[in-house]
Amino acid sequence: MTESTLKNLIEIFDVTPVPGDGSRFTGDSDGGERDVVDGSQILAQSIVAAGKALPGRTARSAHALFVGAARPDRPLEFAVAPVRAGRSFGSAVVTVAQGDRTCVTATVLLDSPQPDVVRHDRPAAQPSGYVSGKPSAGPAAARTVSMPLPGRELRVEDVTDLNGPDEVGPPVVDAWLRYDIVPDRDDLRRALLSHFTGHLSISTAFRAHAGIGTSQAHHTVSTAPMGIGVSFHDPVGWDGWLRYHHESTFAGAGMAYSRGQVLTEAGRILASFTQDSMIRAIDPDAASMAARARL
Repeated sequence: MTESTLKNLIEIFDVTPVPGDGSRFTGDSDGGERDVVDGSQILAQSIVAAGKALPGRTARSAHALFVGAARPDRPLEFAVAPVRAGRSFGSAVVTVAQGDRTCVTATVLLDSPQPDVVRHDRPAAQPSGYVSGKPSAGPAAARTVSMPLPGRELRVEDVTDLNGPDEVGPPVVDAWLRYDIVPDRDDLRRALLSHFTGHLSISTAFRAHAGIGTSQAHHTVSTAPMGIGVSFHDPVGWDGWLRYHHESTFAGAGMAYSRGQVLTEAGRILASFTQDSMIRAIDPDAASMAARARL
């Protein structure tokens, strides 16, 4: 378990090869206050592991399913199984375990980027029907949010209390991030970019509903990311601020779905992402029994 700083987080992304085996890697975890590892950290590590197992290629997309919780006080084991390694594209399934327990499976697509045949993009906009036609106001107009990680600054637009049950508005959140360190290596930049994709989607879904917020998570509601997909577009490099645009398009039946884009301050799209999340009521009696069992 490692101290939570941006520098250490980037080092955590850079998984270590198992000697004599080019398809297996080990990794540590961020040592925050929680007793579970962020799924987006493992997604980031899986992207790096796949790139090391299939060298010479660039990760273009990754889709992870979080099938079991991982503990931060135990090492993570990454097994990369190439599906195909052709002249252009390569793909691999990354299985992440702690001991004999599988925690995450991720599928990673890699290739060698080629010159444009055609090009267009569609910058993130507020969805019609919510705040029609309203552009992002930029980081200068956003409110600083406490989500401590030394080396990272986080601001959020048009939100008073991101976690509170009294925060009500459209299920849209624009977050601005600025990192003190941007890695020199392309695979670590992609890992860092993907890391924050798992952090605010559930809060975005809750924002549309009065009386519920992420401050209630693990108290009256049980929440967790169950799957994250990220697709990388332009060469992943940036200076200054990044905008993570989140939109929750569905919540119900114990789940929520969000989609988003990662953009530079100038509006260049670097990546798109999706998240499937669990949102379920906690049985008060079962929660009480579990708390007593931990004593």
